[in-house]
Amino acid sequence: MRTHGPVHTSFDFDTPGKRNGFIDLTHSDHRHAFSAVRVPVGVIQGGAGPTVMLTAGNHGDEYEGQVILHQLMQQLSPDQVQGRLIFLPALNTPAVLDRARVSPLDGGNMNRSFPGATNAGPTKAIAAFVDAHLIPMADAILDFHSGGTTAEYVDCGFLCVGPDAVQNAANLELAEVFGAPFTMVATIDGTGGDFDTAAYNQNTRFLSCELGGMGRFSQASFQTGWAATNRVLTHLGLIDNPSEGLTTRFIDVGAGCSFGTTGHHGLAQLHVSPGDEVRQGDHVGTVFDVHNFGAPPERVLAGQNGVVAVCRRNPLVEPGDHLCMVTREIPVSEMHK
Repeated sequence: MRTHGPVHTSFDFDTPGKRNGFIDLTHSDHRHAFSAVRVPVGVIQGGAGPTVMLTAGNHGDEYEGQVILHQLMQQLSPDQVQGRLIFLPALNTPAVLDRARVSPLDGGNMNRSFPGATNAGPTKAIAAFVDAHLIPMADAILDFHSGGTTAEYVDCGFLCVGPDAVQNAANLELAEVFGAPFTMVATIDGTGGDFDTAAYNQNTRFLSCELGGMGRFSQASFQTGWAATNRVLTHLGLIDNPSEGLTTRFIDVGAGCSFGTTGHHGLAQLHVSPGDEVRQGDHVGTVFDVHNFGAPPERVLAGQNGVVAVCRRNPLVEPGDHLCMVTREIPVSEMHK
């Protein structure tokens, strides 16, 4: 039995074979006073080799990664795996069931809740269990995201860079093997509460990704993520399913990005799509006043040269809403300094 505060499981992570089960959260509210909140888990363990943990449903309205994990569980058998695969396809299960970014139990955003706490609500309790029991099992972790119901992303890996040069190089290798069309690069600052930082702090190789979005399942983004995942698992020696990847383009989503942000209420027309290249001053969006028909619209302009990495889904906007994100491309040579 593994227990950490209100989270516990008797699931067998260690015996060779293929099986599924649950990690259970005790949470007493009107609905769950005589229930367990169940987080599904699976394992496939074959011969000797590394352990890779794959997680999805960190945000509940992001679907491509969830399907990738279900497909891997269906298709792989222990005799095809050299090492151990641990699957958490609905990491924040209450959010997944609610089709929402955050948990309906406490409003908790799982990717802002690490390293977690045992006495600060259900979401942080699950994060604390993962931090204490599951990250230490893994040699590498892949965490799957998308734009959810609010946005659409370019298909990309997501690489967090910190102060450890050796760890940075190991994670950069994963990003290049993953081979998505783009790789977003962000700097770890220790304030985000994200899964990436929790793994980094335990010297565990980690790569997250963004595949599609718009609150729907994208077959194209799924295929990108499926091929990329198989490349990483093959590279790490767990499976034998080689495929050719792309040379990924690195883009800066920290200080090297800017947003096309509206200052008005209205109806937004986007003039760009994820992956487009723009120049500073380009007209990226138009916002029409819904009530003052015929009034001159707001023109939203690109704040810099770069690649459009994210676009907004909902065209009804209010002041402060971002229509798109434009990012600086990082030369490969800069990544390998």
